[in-house]
Amino acid sequence: MNVLVFGLGPIGIEILRNAYQLNPHSVIGAVDIDPNKVGKDIGELSGEADSGIKVADNVQDVEKRKDSQPVAIHATGSNLKLVWPQIKELLDNGYSVVSTCEQLSYPWHAYPELAQEIDEYAKSKNLTVIGTGINPGFIMDTMAVCFSTVLTSVKKITVIRNVDVAKRRIPLQKKVGIGMSEEEFLSLAKQDKIGHVGLEESVRLIAYALNWKLTDVNNTIEPTIAKDQVHTPLTPLNTGDVSGLHQVSRGRTAEGFEIHLDLTMSAGIEQKDEIILKGNTTQRIVVPEGIFGDTSTAAMAINTAKRIDAIRQPGLLTMADIGLPRFTYQPS
Repeated sequence: MNVLVFGLGPIGIEILRNAYQLNPHSVIGAVDIDPNKVGKDIGELSGEADSGIKVADNVQDVEKRKDSQPVAIHATGSNLKLVWPQIKELLDNGYSVVSTCEQLSYPWHAYPELAQEIDEYAKSKNLTVIGTGINPGFIMDTMAVCFSTVLTSVKKITVIRNVDVAKRRIPLQKKVGIGMSEEEFLSLAKQDKIGHVGLEESVRLIAYALNWKLTDVNNTIEPTIAKDQVHTPLTPLNTGDVSGLHQVSRGRTAEGFEIHLDLTMSAGIEQKDEIILKGNTTQRIVVPEGIFGDTSTAAMAINTAKRIDAIRQPGLLTMADIGLPRFTYQPS
């Protein structure tokens, strides 16, 4: 597999580092517009030996290998409308695309026309586009879907994810409102300018995978408030400051089936991931301390890139379309 990493923010650097450490010969290039990164050796950015491959500021300057069908791992933003031109450029240059754009994980409801455009454009190029990550992409959707295999009927899926954002990257801490006043948080929430992106996409991805027809989806968001002083890399929190958020997305069907996704991202909380399925029996999985999103997102992107390189199915796909996601060994 030949990989291009497009976007070298915190997640992109993590993807580049992991891909380079797994197999330095598989990384054919990296693209970013940051002048402090352009021209640097990707080995230097990965904390490894120099590779002779420099970061480019545009995809046309990346030299592809002959007879290869490269995959670009794209990590630049959450808004699908804003990143579609970047993805389109990658398709135009012969790359299938695995993106960490949250809205791309299941865009068929929020952006039906754009989703169709992406699907048709990728098929016209005989290439693949898919959105993935840890959340959305795995813990609150794909993992729950896979878990449903042990039941003969499913009536309710509940996923609870608690994330201590004090241990996460600063851009994520800003995204969840750490250090704001409660009034500022609620004002931004009303304008849809704050919060985790992708929770409703996870609800709709689960429904799509289980062949459930949702009649309604309800979303709520509220701030979590620090009860004690908490230190975070972004800012010290005093009692009464916003320490993060609590988001819920619920989907229902006419038959009474329900999907309940409950996400708390707050500084200083105990981390946990939990999936509960109710149907002909009740089953429960708990991941103590949770799955760490930053490093695991890099792994998801790389392993999904391997998967679409193997199946080579053109069009806009979801994690429910590519078979069992998994790690696959590839000798260097």
